[in-house]
Amino acid sequence: MFDTERSILTDAEIVARLIRGSIVITPLIDPEQIGATSVDLRLGPEFAILRRTYYGHLDFARDQDTIRRDVQRYTQRIQVKALEPFVIHPGEFALGATLEFISLPNDLTGFLEGRSTWGRLGLQVHSTASFVDPRFNGNLVFELQNVGKVPIELYAGLRIAQISFNRSSGSIQTYAVGRTQHYKGQLGPVGSKFYLDRDFERINHLLKTRLPSPGKKGP
Repeated sequence: MFDTERSILTDAEIVARLIRGSIVITPLIDPEQIGATSVDLRLGPEFAILRRTYYGHLDFARDQDTIRRDVQRYTQRIQVKALEPFVIHPGEFALGATLEFISLPNDLTGFLEGRSTWGRLGLQVHSTASFVDPRFNGNLVFELQNVGKVPIELYAGLRIAQISFNRSSGSIQTYAVGRTQHYKGQLGPVGSKFYLDRDFERINHLLKTRLPSPGKKGP
């Protein structure tokens, strides 16, 4: 038997939640976006590409503000016009975002997946970020990668992904008040904020305070 407290929402339950405002997905342009157990999500007009020639690497020994500025310079934001293609070539990586603004309640988690239609062309919609925490609100970011053999043209408004919802018993630590809420309320394809993680802070501190290697002079 299924655990009814943790099972996936059906189309009728999704619609009921949307009507009550428990789940927010806006704009929801077409009723056909709602499937049996998921909602199709559209690609927004903004993209972020990584300028590989700008930096050789990101230096973890730098301070947080410097790293933040490096990441911003490393990332170029692009906005396409209506019916203007964004071409992602084989092997390339870019960030996109949902056209829709999404908000989840305390008792639901979301799971983001690429649509099979695009996966069969070699487009990966997310590399790692498929899980959406309770109380998240903002645009969901797509980690777009073309693992196929030919360039793929993408247009704003295309349904490239889908989100499903799973019940939970109610999280004590939601995205809104959790330890890491770096992307709370994000709009558009927001880049990495790894420099805000405690792991980075610890490594950064150790790199700055480590003893010089044998045979080398200290600072």
